[in-house]
Amino acid sequence: MKIIEIENVSKTYALKGKNKGASVKAVSNATLDVEEGEILGLLGANGAGKTTLIKLILGLATMDSGSITIAGYDVVRSREKALANIGALVEAPTMFAEYTGWENLKYYAKLQGGNISDERLKSIVELVGLSDRINSKFKSFSLGMKQRLGIAQAIMHKPAILLLDEPTNGLDPSGIAQMRELFVDLKNQLGTTIVISSHMLSEMQQVCDRVAFMAKGEIKSVKTMEEVNYGVDTFRKFSIECSDSLTAMDIISNQGIECKKEGEALIVIANQAAIGDLVTSLVNSGINVYTVTKIKRTLEDLYKEVSK
Repeated sequence: MKIIEIENVSKTYALKGKNKGASVKAVSNATLDVEEGEILGLLGANGAGKTTLIKLILGLATMDSGSITIAGYDVVRSREKALANIGALVEAPTMFAEYTGWENLKYYAKLQGGNISDERLKSIVELVGLSDRINSKFKSFSLGMKQRLGIAQAIMHKPAILLLDEPTNGLDPSGIAQMRELFVDLKNQLGTTIVISSHMLSEMQQVCDRVAFMAKGEIKSVKTMEEVNYGVDTFRKFSIECSDSLTAMDIISNQGIECKKEGEALIVIANQAAIGDLVTSLVNSGINVYTVTKIKRTLEDLYKEVSK
């Protein structure tokens, strides 16, 4: 089921200063659906329009044209009902430096009506991995801890959707790995739909169900991770390691299959169903086949193709 529907949305900003009178189109005719329960990566370089699109979804900026609905509610005509379904972390979390993590969460829980129990907060704190530091002052938190506390604040009211804008910016490899695990836990344990804006393509390849590529304000393409990893047709790229690569190349080429040598491996592009027969031919010819590995494409490579 579609939980967010973005239809032909555009947003233009007027420039200031010495460029006053000029304008820049931050988002141009963007159309995108987000499925309930998925992790969708909104990917692109800095300035591609990702943050603006997230702000439009949240009603923090007004669109020039188009429409956005969240759980069936229009963000313009029914903003309060639409945004009741969303938690968000845009830029750095805003917390009180002298408050502990727990005091900050209690403060924001009170702002949301005081209907969020301590039991709920404790379960969220455990989920984001802050149980051992929640009573420390916010100013003592590392950047990764601050981001996780910000996510705890964003999901305390049990939103169906979580929007995150560059949540791993500035984190070290350990912090990025912890954040990646948290995204998967939120999806699997709470059923949260997550939209992550990011330019860190390799990280998004590990957590997303689908990705949408943005460049120059446009959504250029939307792909499932199967399409990202292996393409959309029946042909796949395989790496074959064997005992006699030169003879194996001749056998493979004689079958009309594209093949080239990279290091100790043969790179073959073939119909996936034909690989078993190909391996059988090599073995019957006296060649020992050590490994057959299906090669993934990288998001970086696909993004370059899509951006062109």
